[in-house]
Amino acid sequence: MRTSATLADPLPTLDGWAADRMPIRPFGPGRYLVCGAELIRTALASTTRPFEARAATFGAVADWVPGADHSRPVNAALGRELDRAWQAVQDDAIRTELTASREPWPGALAGGYLRLFGEQLFPGLPAAGHQALRDALAASDGLDRTGSALRRFRGRLAHSRADAALHRWAAGNGGALPEALRATLGASDDVALALHGLVGAVCRAASMVAAWTVLLDRGWRPGTPAGTVLRPRESPASAEHRVREALRLWPVAWQLARTVTEATELGGVDLVPGDRLYLCTYLLHRDPDVWSEPGEYRPLRWDRPPEGYKSRYLPYGFGSAACVGSRFVNQVTARVVACSGVLDDRGLLVVDPEPVFGSLLAPPVVRPVPLG
Repeated sequence: MRTSATLADPLPTLDGWAADRMPIRPFGPGRYLVCGAELIRTALASTTRPFEARAATFGAVADWVPGADHSRPVNAALGRELDRAWQAVQDDAIRTELTASREPWPGALAGGYLRLFGEQLFPGLPAAGHQALRDALAASDGLDRTGSALRRFRGRLAHSRADAALHRWAAGNGGALPEALRATLGASDDVALALHGLVGAVCRAASMVAAWTVLLDRGWRPGTPAGTVLRPRESPASAEHRVREALRLWPVAWQLARTVTEATELGGVDLVPGDRLYLCTYLLHRDPDVWSEPGEYRPLRWDRPPEGYKSRYLPYGFGSAACVGSRFVNQVTARVVACSGVLDDRGLLVVDPEPVFGSLLAPPVVRPVPLG
């Protein structure tokens, strides 16, 4: 199991830190892991000074600062387009996509999301452009699980082709989304980078949330070995509550980063410019003062959420720099989970049993198989 925080064995380490409940701790030169609720909210509320944010979706766009005044029209436009896209897709199409799935999850689910919503998001994009997007999304799948230089090179090449396809589309398309992006970002290459980042972030995050939810519904727990077949189980909880609980227990955005831009203090710790804060929602969501049996998958707890949960449940961040696709991911995933009954005749074979604490918290890799 790997992690971008360079922990040798992250899950036992994180669970140990959950037990001692230090709100902020150093874990390397100039690096601090933060899990105290008020400290996390304080850091997330800042997007420039004293803590700077960088959004993955727009990370390649020069001088883009999440939460800044100039970013709000873009976020609003993206939110509208994502809402329009998911509302245009019928549940029958979701069931068909799930039934056709034979490849390992979550990668196959990410490709499915792109097939379902790509036409709505990018009307008029040529078939070659859609293929470039699918290739780039497939190249991203599993990068956290491998150190292969060749695979990373192929990923960069696939992403470059996708950027080029979106550049051509954005330059010639006069629809609401590219116009809103151009008004703020200007150059078509920045529009292409933003759109590509959005597709990758939303499709990958949504696929992982859906996979986590279905795996947990079927009884997956840490330590479940490769070769196990996870079978369908009845759940009395709604799809929405199952998704919320999966995000609580295994938040895909398991850590949110901020860079210190000026000397300041947080939780009694003196920080200097260049220090990095890793705001750990994985630990925040397991606070035993709020959640009973915090390590257990209990979707019915959302029928009556515990007092004080809002400050300790931040699966998509908080404030002006919160994830622009959060509503899309939640609502689309709930629809996918509600439609997942079409898979009641299939098991999910555990192929790679370990979660990966990378840029996203990726679930174990599973493959749909017929039930004998």
